[in-house]
Amino acid sequence: MDLLTQLQSTGLAHAIAKGNHLIGASLQVLHILGFVVLLSSLVVICLRMLGLAFVRTPLTQVARDGVRLIWIGLGVAVSSGTLMFISGAWHYGHNWAFELKMVLLVSAVVVQVLLFRRATATDTPSRLLARASAGLSLVLWFGVGLCGRMIGFI
Repeated sequence: MDLLTQLQSTGLAHAIAKGNHLIGASLQVLHILGFVVLLSSLVVICLRMLGLAFVRTPLTQVARDGVRLIWIGLGVAVSSGTLMFISGAWHYGHNWAFELKMVLLVSAVVVQVLLFRRATATDTPSRLLARASAGLSLVLWFGVGLCGRMIGFI
């Protein structure tokens, strides 16, 4: 039996898929809210890194609270997304937009951990590091959101 079919056949998957429609809708709302928290925090930090906003506030101060919200938003989005995935694993597992979303998600987390963290560790990162980190992060995270939106249409 295919792994995706096995996931979709679990009791939890059936409870989500066959239960009250409010369960699925609530998971979708939580997923989007988590992602909005992540993206809004990311944009604020990136604007500061690029010198376009909050220039009088030290980068480390902007990043300290913002990065915490990025990880909280990611946790909410991944938790709710996992529950949505298991209720329709076969559909998601055979959807190129979902596959691209997962590749972009992993890439975004890697950039967040390796590059973004380094750029926000000091109040004056190198201009190249700040621009590369902000640009890559914005492209990858917004790409995750765009692919997530495309999933339902494919």
